[in-house]
Amino acid sequence: MNEVKKFTATHEWIEVGESDGVVGITERVQLEYGDIIFVELPAVGDEYEQDEPLGRVEVTDGNTFPIHAPATGEIKEINTTLEEDPDLINHSPEGDGWICRITIESPRELDILMDVDAYNDYEEEELDDEYMDEEDFYDEDEAY
Repeated sequence: MNEVKKFTATHEWIEVGESDGVVGITERVQLEYGDIIFVELPAVGDEYEQDEPLGRVEVTDGNTFPIHAPATGEIKEINTTLEEDPDLINHSPEGDGWICRITIESPRELDILMDVDAYNDYEEEELDDEYMDEEDFYDEDEAY
């Protein structure tokens, strides 16, 4: 089985192997919220349900954002490098800045995740929703 990367609506990714997957956050998180200064990692052996928060990131303004499990399973390995160098996630969120490796308890859960093309379309739609064109802004703002 070739490794396949799937994406969540909350901007996590999972690169699926035979019976496990490597989990991380997408570049979008860092671009949208700012530089990540701290990563709270899950513990090896902990089990999570799909969409359940398994860790969190803290950005420079002090806000924190959860990292959700893209699939149900048990944490098999964590990226301990992030404990000492959380900045790695800013430079390589979809590479060396991976979060953990998780067993995939129910491969069918992966069917609801997006492939790279669907995720790129989702990102574009999300950006369009965030940034209205000027005419729509004034139409929706009753003060104008």
